[in-house]
Amino acid sequence: MRSTELARFRKLLEEKRIEVQGLVQAARTAESQHGDTETPDSGDKATDAFNREVSYSVRINERDLVRRIDRALGQIESGKYGKCVSCQKVIQKARLTAVPWARHCIECQEILDRGDS
Repeated sequence: MRSTELARFRKLLEEKRIEVQGLVQAARTAESQHGDTETPDSGDKATDAFNREVSYSVRINERDLVRRIDRALGQIESGKYGKCVSCQKVIQKARLTAVPWARHCIECQEILDRGDS
């Protein structure tokens, strides 16, 4: 992959990382604000518990995405970016544009999604 393409993907990844970190922080802030209020009604308590659970789930998913982005940035640095970790073929540029942290080509990802081995 050419250095201009790598620079473009690096920029996409860095921008997405900043965006996701902002979402994680917003979820953390929302969760802490919900925990600060007293809710005497049991229905309100259930709603608060549900909201905390959803917020926690969002934070976990977003943190996982940050790890994937960091891994992709590391692959750019090591010269391994854009190769499928399963079959070692080049990942299509259209796929990397849509999902710049992709580790698998479309074919291998479809196999993983179906649960085939």
